[in-house]
Amino acid sequence: MSYYIVYDDFLPPHEFGLIKSYLGPNGNFPWNLSGRINNGDTKNEDMYFGTMVYFNCNDEGWSPTIDSRPFQTILEKLQIQATIRVKANLYITSDTSQVNYHAPHIDNSFAHQGALFFLTNCDAPTTMFDGVEIESKENRLLLFDPSTSHFSSSPTNALYRVTININYFGGGISEGYACEMIKPIPTVSHNAEFLNNSNSL
Repeated sequence: MSYYIVYDDFLPPHEFGLIKSYLGPNGNFPWNLSGRINNGDTKNEDMYFGTMVYFNCNDEGWSPTIDSRPFQTILEKLQIQATIRVKANLYITSDTSQVNYHAPHIDNSFAHQGALFFLTNCDAPTTMFDGVEIESKENRLLLFDPSTSHFSSSPTNALYRVTININYFGGGISEGYACEMIKPIPTVSHNAEFLNNSNSL
C-alpha cells in the first residue's frame, strides 16, 4: 500500500547543524557532477550533483571518501534493519522563473522503504504519487513508498536544494513503532495508520 508521512525538526539542532555544514558550501563533502537529472526525461538536460554515500553491493558499503557519521545519525534514529542505498543529491537553481519539475520515477520496483531528508529551505518540492507536493524544508524527513512514482524539482528562490535519499528494509516504520520512536509530530501523512499496523511493506 502506498504511503507517505512527514516529520519536521527530525534531528536535534546540533546534529542537524553538523550534517548541514558537512554537505554545505564550506564543507568538504565530495560532490560528483552527474548526468541528466532523470535519464527517462528527454526534455530535461539539466545537470546535478549526486554522491553515492552507501551502496549495499559494495564490499565495504560506505564510500571510503565519505564521513559516514552524520548519515548514520539518521539511520540510527530510523532503526533501519538493512540499508540498500544512501545518496546525497544537490540540484542547482533553475535557469527559468519557474520551478523545474523533474521526471517521475521509482527508486526500485521491489517492496522496501524510503526516506528523504531535506537540508534546505526552498520552493522546490518533492511530488508524491497522488500529486501532493512536499515542501523542501530544513530538517524535514519524508517517509514514503519508493516503489511508487514520485519526482523532485529544482528551485528558483535558492541557489540549490540538497536532500539525502535513503532506501532500506525494516526498521521502525514497518515494525509499528514509528510514532513512539520518532519524536516530532507528523506534519503531513497519507495512510499513516497502515505504517503502524503492518509488519512488512
